[in-house]
Amino acid sequence: MHQLEDVSLEENDATGKVILIVEDDPSIGEFLKMAISQETPYHPLLAETGEQALEILAYVKPSLFVLDYVLSTMNGLDLYDSLYAQQDLEAIPAIILSASLQKFQEEIDRRHLVGLIKPIDLDELLLSINRALSMHQEPA
Repeated sequence: MHQLEDVSLEENDATGKVILIVEDDPSIGEFLKMAISQETPYHPLLAETGEQALEILAYVKPSLFVLDYVLSTMNGLDLYDSLYAQQDLEAIPAIILSASLQKFQEEIDRRHLVGLIKPIDLDELLLSINRALSMHQEPA
């Protein structure tokens, strides 16, 4: 959890926006983290489980969630629902990633989330991140 110390120091940077990625495949998680850190001004944090994501939230309030649908102990929509139920997290936008997006599209739409199909198109991901963060302005 050393990356949490880095975030608390960097929260005063130009954007101050943190993106919490929850992805249980280490190679995909590292790809997403690297792409976001290199292609955007935002600071990505990576959790491999829903439980790890909840631990991170004790220290950091992200501006966006990027959630894999298939996780080891819960699915991404269940994780989103538990996050959304917490005070101060209900307004944070989320992007759901899934190889079987059509199968879950109705559930994703019902929650007003963005769904992206795996394998991820990097340009589409970056555009979706920018849209979600520009539409969601945090109070000053």
